[in-house]
Amino acid sequence: MSELRRRKAGPRKDKNRPSAPHANDSSKGQLKSERKPEQGVWYTCVNYIFGATVAVIVGLRYALYVRELHENDMWFSNIGQIEREISFRTESGLYFSFYKQIVLAPSLLQGIHDVMHDNRTEHLRTINILERFNIYQEVILAALYRILPLQGSVEYVYFYIDTIFGLHGMYMVSLFVSSWLLSGSWLAGLLSASFYIFNKNETTRLWFTIPLRESFGFPFIFAQLAFITVYFKRNVSSLAQAVCLVGIAVSTFFFTLVWQFAQFILLLESMAFFGTYSLGFIPKYKARTMYLMVISSLLGVCILQFVNDMILCSLALSFAIASLILVTFHSEDNSNDSFIYKVLKLIINIAAALLLAGCISFVSKVIFRIESDEHIFKFLKSKFGYGIGRDFDSLLYLCEKAFQFCPLAVYSRLTTGVVFPCYVVSLLAVLFLLAYTVFMNWRSKPEDTAEETKCLYLNSHPEVVYQAIQSVFFGALAITTVRFKYLWIPHMCLFAAGIFCNQAFWKAALNKVGIKQIYGKVMGHGVPVMLLALLLYNRLPNALKELEELREFYDPDTVQLMKWINENTPPDASFTGSMQLLAGVKLCTDRHITNHPHYENKFLRERTKQVYQIYARRPPEEVYKILRQHGTDYIILENSICLSQQDRGCRLVDLLDLDNGHMIEGGQSEEGLHLTNVPRFCKAIKTDVKNFSPYFKKVFENRTFYLYKLL
Repeated sequence: MSELRRRKAGPRKDKNRPSAPHANDSSKGQLKSERKPEQGVWYTCVNYIFGATVAVIVGLRYALYVRELHENDMWFSNIGQIEREISFRTESGLYFSFYKQIVLAPSLLQGIHDVMHDNRTEHLRTINILERFNIYQEVILAALYRILPLQGSVEYVYFYIDTIFGLHGMYMVSLFVSSWLLSGSWLAGLLSASFYIFNKNETTRLWFTIPLRESFGFPFIFAQLAFITVYFKRNVSSLAQAVCLVGIAVSTFFFTLVWQFAQFILLLESMAFFGTYSLGFIPKYKARTMYLMVISSLLGVCILQFVNDMILCSLALSFAIASLILVTFHSEDNSNDSFIYKVLKLIINIAAALLLAGCISFVSKVIFRIESDEHIFKFLKSKFGYGIGRDFDSLLYLCEKAFQFCPLAVYSRLTTGVVFPCYVVSLLAVLFLLAYTVFMNWRSKPEDTAEETKCLYLNSHPEVVYQAIQSVFFGALAITTVRFKYLWIPHMCLFAAGIFCNQAFWKAALNKVGIKQIYGKVMGHGVPVMLLALLLYNRLPNALKELEELREFYDPDTVQLMKWINENTPPDASFTGSMQLLAGVKLCTDRHITNHPHYENKFLRERTKQVYQIYARRPPEEVYKILRQHGTDYIILENSICLSQQDRGCRLVDLLDLDNGHMIEGGQSEEGLHLTNVPRFCKAIKTDVKNFSPYFKKVFENRTFYLYKLL
């Protein structure tokens, strides 16, 4: 289908990049003792101001950088409106269509009303888009665009994408600050941002799929992680804690609001909170506060989404409630307990939290009769080989590359990008130190606890413990489902820079071998500089070369199809086709569609499987009857699906054959499958005029698409 056509690169000017001067301790000689505190205060202030300035510059430069990448990749400023909209692939186009609808409505209130009473996205059904989809960000941006005096000077599409690029500038500042907090040096923050940027193929897909929900969600989740890092620190002032709580509340709420998968990330966060508390690194009030944040965010978004049933029965909400109950009634006075008893108590607490969360989720599903998320659990069972069978939904997910295991090539690329070795060393070191610290804490007696544990670093830095546990959970999710590598690898950048460049670790390590403290400080600053130099040596030449490569979005067949639909079909015509293509039809033509890529609804999943019979081996009269039940006026067939060269067993036509009980083409005989002489609908309709002409009439054709009208 679409491709990127190379443009001839003209002369380009070199861009001056701000340098990051090294903050050296320039004081020499003996100073009077009464001057030392004053000098320390001034040095700290200057260091913070300089580091914050560098963080802001990095964020701004990154936002401009991804904007330029997108422009170079698409030539977005030069292509037509239809090409721009087609470039928002799959579900991205569906989400952007609602923003466009509100912006172009006669009034803002009318646009919001139409979204809340939508009968075009699922033909023959009127649905509330605000309930079903996470599109409040589109509503907010459309409202801002209409309210602010921008319409005469800024195109609505640029306002939308530039806002997202700006959010990712904030994202970069969050990574920078988190690594700075973990390490004690803003140079580690600069390294973290550089890890992210120079491994961009593994950390983001922003510049070519801008409206994805993760494009809005990730800036907020990493802002939340930065606030949590401060909040979990020891000896934080009451004012700083209050500011952090406001930041955590706002970022958690918006993260939950903008992404349907936020509930799974919040589940992992809740589990990390539980682990950090159960191991004794954060006090009860902080753990309870974090669970209240998660619960209030989930319930608040649930209400805004008109009691969205997937949130109401989500495991994130159930686990947060269960953990809050257990933490509230948990006694922190266990100093007289034996080591074995503490281990058993930890195991029992974990089992109790999981069991109680499962019970809460099960009861809520039974009471509210919720089935919207059943496909997720079927997918998880199938993912690990339990009951895979021939379930269409499970196979559809398992055959998508985004839901497969993370390939080994990713780790190889991250190794050449320097970040992966640093991450592995850092994580293993912290996990080893965590096990040692817990062992020492739990085996010590009440009378010697202070003496034996005062030198243990992690007892004074619970934020490091939390980030390590959180990284393990993020890693487990990404390793099993590659789509979530865009969550784990940015956190990998944050953690690797923050821990590998940790000032205290290097001072302690060098002190053990008899090297003076001043050299430990120099080493702590020198490590990020050396790693940054190695990273730039490996990746900077290719990054600069990439900026010189100019391409153009080029998809004439899809453009031709959309123009034909706009010019030759009535505004209320309804279309059936692949989920991905129909998202583009909805955006480019505003016609009615029967199915779409947002798969989190049981009715839609059933309808999609039924209308997809246009790619199965079914007779024309049966397919015609199914399509008429769903109000279809036109069907769009794609050669890329009907004649797919994908691996056998994962082609859409194969999944439909298995679901219908037919042997797949070229496959082996299996129990429960039978041969059929019925030709494949999408192939036969092109040649079998006698049987198909009473039901279907071809009205459009090009190299990629065939469009038929139902008679």
